[in-house]
Amino acid sequence: MAEVRLVNLVKAFGRQIAIKGINLVIEDKSFVALVGPSGCGKSTTLRMIAGLETVSWGDIRIGGEVVNDLPSRSRGVAMVFQSYALYPHMSVRANLSFGLRISGEPRAEIDRRVADAVEVLELGPYLDRRPSQLSGGQRQRVAMGRAMVREPRVFLFDEPLSNLDAKLRHQMRAEIKKLHRRIQNTVVYVTHDQVEAMTMADKIVIMRDGRIEQVGSPAEVFRSPANIFVAGFIGAPQMNFFRGRVGPGGAIFVDRIGEPVLAEPGAFVLPAEGEEVILGLRPEHIVPENHGMVPRRSVCFKATVTMSEALGNETLLTAAFGGVEFVARMADPREVEDGETIEFRIDSDRIHLFDPVTEGTLRRVSN
Repeated sequence: MAEVRLVNLVKAFGRQIAIKGINLVIEDKSFVALVGPSGCGKSTTLRMIAGLETVSWGDIRIGGEVVNDLPSRSRGVAMVFQSYALYPHMSVRANLSFGLRISGEPRAEIDRRVADAVEVLELGPYLDRRPSQLSGGQRQRVAMGRAMVREPRVFLFDEPLSNLDAKLRHQMRAEIKKLHRRIQNTVVYVTHDQVEAMTMADKIVIMRDGRIEQVGSPAEVFRSPANIFVAGFIGAPQMNFFRGRVGPGGAIFVDRIGEPVLAEPGAFVLPAEGEEVILGLRPEHIVPENHGMVPRRSVCFKATVTMSEALGNETLLTAAFGGVEFVARMADPREVEDGETIEFRIDSDRIHLFDPVTEGTLRRVSN
């Protein structure tokens, strides 16, 4: 069993507290992604799990054992770095076997493990090449193979794809996911790229300023963000936010939108009538005129397009009304001129509401 459990984990660098008492359970054989902006503490957390950073307070447990004081080699973990960290003067074969050789593994065992990694990662044609003779994707596969031959209980990935171009990142995401499905190890994966997290992970941990903001499946954090930060971080383009006030019967009045947006009955715990709320809408839920499916319940308003981004199968429209800019996603796109005024429909069934003070969601928690 390779469950990883972080208990009241704190990391201090002098007077700066980088990790502020986080608690997290990473289930055995799961694939968990730590995401968040630069400086949020995700890589520091990973390095503490790996034993590359000391723990200031709290416990790290792997398979039920407290590993705070164990060296990296005794924790049953293997780490894949952003920089690949391959030995440039060694062949692929030597890079794969080096760690096993210095730890004194029998030759037959080394050959077996290297052969298994070579087969899984399709490295056979490159065994006699040096890293300088490999592409970025091939180097990353070698780095994964070097971790794999250690047969760790837990794989740790620290932004492993950030040096690759978009096409290679897509290919390597698929390869890492296939590797996880095949060998069924626990994976902890750090990335700033939400697309990587959403497409690869079973569970996403969203961090900010050394704290965990939300933990959930990709679908959960996308559909039910816990607060404005998560709502704005997950999703590309990010969620739009409008200031509104609560009216009678759950109506939300947004300045310069002629009719109120009606919240789904019972879906939210709303403050008193007249109180301010933040209304959130993803770009795909602000539908330009005659494009996309007409929402079941909707509110219409007009806005002036300030910029359009044609992406082939869709166009992103940046538009403004009353000094407020938002982004809408246009399916089945047509050419839109800057300065053109068009009508948009708000999908009332897809709105999010947040408290402007706490920034937490107002969505009612279902039991």
